[in-house]
Amino acid sequence: METWSLNHPKYGLIEVRVGFDRDFAAEDPSWPGEETEKDGTLATDENTLRERLKLWSSNPSERMEVRVDGTVQHRYNDVESVRLPLFGNGADNGELEAPIGIGVDRSKPHLKLRASGLDELLSVEFREGDTVVEFDPPEGSRGAKRRRTMESSSVKRTLIPMAEGLGKGGWALAVLILGPVITRIIERLLDYLPDWDLPDWDLPDITLPHMDLPVPDLPAIPWPDIDFPSFDLPDLPEWMLVALEYSKIWMPVVAGIAVGIVALRNHKKSEQQKAAWGEPEAASGENDKPER
Repeated sequence: METWSLNHPKYGLIEVRVGFDRDFAAEDPSWPGEETEKDGTLATDENTLRERLKLWSSNPSERMEVRVDGTVQHRYNDVESVRLPLFGNGADNGELEAPIGIGVDRSKPHLKLRASGLDELLSVEFREGDTVVEFDPPEGSRGAKRRRTMESSSVKRTLIPMAEGLGKGGWALAVLILGPVITRIIERLLDYLPDWDLPDWDLPDITLPHMDLPVPDLPAIPWPDIDFPSFDLPDLPEWMLVALEYSKIWMPVVAGIAVGIVALRNHKKSEQQKAAWGEPEAASGENDKPER
């Protein structure tokens, strides 16, 4: 089981726990999962991509639990990249929730999760209004490896979120770059294929019935003749025409760059907030529990 944690001066210890039904049932028999007999293994920072794919295909469904100061708030049936409310009643309803994240009030305490395509939790952030604080990933997890890589240089700190933010623009760029190469390979292959003469099929001539429908005579309305002024629009430069033609490619790239810049800014805000929480005067008088 993986446990992501953050000590909040006001709310206490916030935990995001990821595991399988069998792991949670060993601590709490009331855990609502149905796969307690199936064994699963979470990927670690030492697993290769092949091993991670094998685990992803053979593991049972992952579960996720959110706790605040030891009290269960939510229990989810999957791990996804999503925003989730922090407080809830997950210990009372006894049912698994779907991590949809629709309607989350960003001014209230909530969590922002980022997961890989193999359902591996990569980062967790506590957010409340403008406050952004990063959780500490568990040692040996994929999230810990991601953080070590990002902390190795300021360039990687920006490039890794930027690459994650590219999304569908990545394959679009690949098509744009590799498209001419693939086209030439296909043309070469077609040269080696024999020419086949396809038979000439004589299809029957189907005559559809013709129908004359009555057309009503509408009255002619004398619309006023308005002389609008004419404007001569300047010709767009060539680079702008190219940009408009390939907007579906460069727009995700621009979005990815923005994600990288925002991630770098949020990391600095997180470090500043953690430093402020470490000061006695910043944490004094903030131990009251929040209203649910």
